[in-house]
Amino acid sequence: MTDSGTTDSGTTDSGTTDSGTTDSGNTEIELSCSAVTVEDLINTGGSVNLTLPADLTQTASQLILQTDISNLMTQFDPTSGAITLVPGASRLPIDIDYTVESTDNSVIGNYRHTLLINPLRIMPLGDSITQGIEYFETTDLPPPPMRVGYRKFLYDRLTNDGFEIDFLGQGGQSAGEAAGLLDPENNGYPGVEVSFLVAKLEEQLAEDPVDVILLHIGTNNTPSDAAGIDEWLDGLDTWEAANYPVQVFIATIVPKRDPALNAVVDQFNADLRTRIAARAGDMVQLVEQNLAVSVNEISDEPIGIHPNIDGYELMANAWYEALIGSAALRQCDQ
Repeated sequence: MTDSGTTDSGTTDSGTTDSGTTDSGNTEIELSCSAVTVEDLINTGGSVNLTLPADLTQTASQLILQTDISNLMTQFDPTSGAITLVPGASRLPIDIDYTVESTDNSVIGNYRHTLLINPLRIMPLGDSITQGIEYFETTDLPPPPMRVGYRKFLYDRLTNDGFEIDFLGQGGQSAGEAAGLLDPENNGYPGVEVSFLVAKLEEQLAEDPVDVILLHIGTNNTPSDAAGIDEWLDGLDTWEAANYPVQVFIATIVPKRDPALNAVVDQFNADLRTRIAARAGDMVQLVEQNLAVSVNEISDEPIGIHPNIDGYELMANAWYEALIGSAALRQCDQ
């Protein structure tokens, strides 16, 4: 593949070291980071050109890649660290581990460079709780243009902290713009169960390829087990095999005010925890929304299943902590 031009990879942060031990026996890893935007990639035909930071001053030293990025790499010069990558469809961070070695193969230094692609695409997915309903009697309230749920709290907190994100949802699935949510797209469908999302998954991802999914589903007619979540994840596995990996955050569902109904919620959540723990090979992480939100933060609506505004803020905080603690959402100055 020919070089389609130079991409400015942004400011490189190389001032942080990690004290973890590497296979080579050295204890320090020098960290660096650079970021590109989607516009950068468009301008360069999808390629990223950068020089991996490393001390190559010792005579005949060269850079040895430890991370297998052969599927992304089109050019690489081990004597200078110059590399050309084509990240493809995914925008999840790319970590590149490498060493500098002398002619006798002794390791001079250990390095990790992280490439970020901004913005990260996030799909809020679920039912009315994702859309942001706070009260139900004879009609859903507030009206759609005012529904923000956890999404405004989460969007504002992430963007205020400098993270570049893009909420995505299918056409018509926009809610909250009138309430000040700058990115109101979502895939929250009032009244649906997980079977609806299983059937909808391929259509949703075809319309909006994403990098991260925030899934909260199971509140409507809560089943006694979470088998439907496994079915949804199996469908995602099939999509990923033909496309690219997606990081999924799956929530235990929030409490219901009625004790009898809440007992079924507890049963569902217990089974969900077991099923997620069993999927060790998947990029899926459990988020304990049931522990973040208590019955005290469920609206005083007659049906008693939607969080009130305080509950939605607590949900946003739980999503935030999970995102920040994962490898999916990062900044170069972290």
